Amino acid sequence: MGLPECPCGSGKLYEECCYKKKGPDGEPLFFRGAFICNNNGIWHPLPNVRIPVIIGTVGKDKYRDFAKGLVIKSKLPEKHHKDFINNYGLFYQSYEQLLESLIKPSGKGASFQTDSIEIRTYWKSFLLKGRILIDFIGLHSKEVLGLNQDVGGLNRKKFNLLINALESQGLKDKKFLDIKNNLIPLRTDILRFIDFRDEEKKPRDTIKEFPVLDHEYGIISGGKIELDSKVFNMINFVKNSYDSIYRLTLILLGL
Repeated sequence: MGLPECPCGSGKLYEECCYKKKGPDGEPLFFRGAFICNNNGIWHPLPNVRIPVIIGTVGKDKYRDFAKGLVIKSKLPEKHHKDFINNYGLFYQSYEQLLESLIKPSGKGASFQTDSIEIRTYWKSFLLKGRILIDFIGLHSKEVLGLNQDVGGLNRKKFNLLINALESQGLKDKKFLDIKNNLIPLRTDILRFIDFRDEEKKPRDTIKEFPVLDHEYGIISGGKIELDSKVFNMINFVKNSYDSIYRLTLILLGL
């Protein structure tokens, strides 16, 4: 990718200028080995503190605004809106952070495995925030859908309980069968996501191989994650999981 210029504007190479400089907090000014390409095709190191703080503040509003748009149209009682906005906003944010870190390109013609520390952090956050959201919408499914029984936070047992409750009430009202039929295709992805979260709570590593990317050619390998000796493409799993949880959320919000 060529030698990166220093982003301070000196015109010197990064290694010959600010590479060893530190900020007021004593930390390096720039992330070592993490680069971004500007509009002129020149690669610069990413700032260590200043820009991520700004991005985080703006991003937080974006994710919460999206969640607000969902819940306003939903059948969820207003007293629970704030918690939903917080839970879904954090999940959506963790998803985008993880996906961005998985598909972040390097320099032209440089194949590499994406940074393991960053991905591991976002991976654990994605699983945790998604699990919290799934529990939340399961806990409120009775009042939103008008069920005759509580289901509770969704796990493998409670998901089946939800399906059975919908089928039972569907004998009198077809709308419950329609809801059940919409949930069935999501069951495999939702339960697999929950299983990955449960596995991550143990002292084990579900990430077996990180994605390999190339700036010019894109994704060479999507990475590998493992559960019960079964291997899954990491990037595909993340995208499919978010899509399934989003669709589950719409159904259990009565949308």
